Amino acid sequence: MDEQIHNASAPSPGYETSDAHVSGVFKFLIALAITLLVSGLVCWGMFHVFTAHMMNPAATDSPFADTRQLPLGPQLQVNPREDYLRFREDQQKSLETLAWENRSGGIVRVPIKEAMEMLVKKGVPVQGQGAPETKPNAVPAAQTGSPTADSKAVSPEAGKKP
Repeated sequence: MDEQIHNASAPSPGYETSDAHVSGVFKFLIALAITLLVSGLVCWGMFHVFTAHMMNPAATDSPFADTRQLPLGPQLQVNPREDYLRFREDQQKSLETLAWENRSGGIVRVPIKEAMEMLVKKGVPVQGQGAPETKPNAVPAAQTGSPTADSKAVSPEAGKKP
């Protein structure tokens, strides 16, 4: 019991009292040097093999090199400004001309101004109400040949003064 008390009361010197094993550190450094040397030699050998392979173009050619067709490159716009102007012109023309969109379905493309005039004449149905009433037996004025106020306003001759 006296020994335990004696060892516990001994002051520590403040540093490690055993030395590091230098032989383990030297073995690691030698293994590292050998590894670096071997990997350097492998890289040098690969460099020479690939360089010799590049000097002989016959070794790099495929037996199908003459028969193989390469795909076409991307189709780029040569004149994007002209393409855009042509596109805008086509769009504007479709907005301003009268044409069939789907003849079998009875769908017609109407110019915007004419569509607005037709909408003003027919009216827009309000929610809760049906479409404006039309008389089923009525014959339009254009078919009877008698001019009405509507036909005078729409006809181009109505705007001319005598």
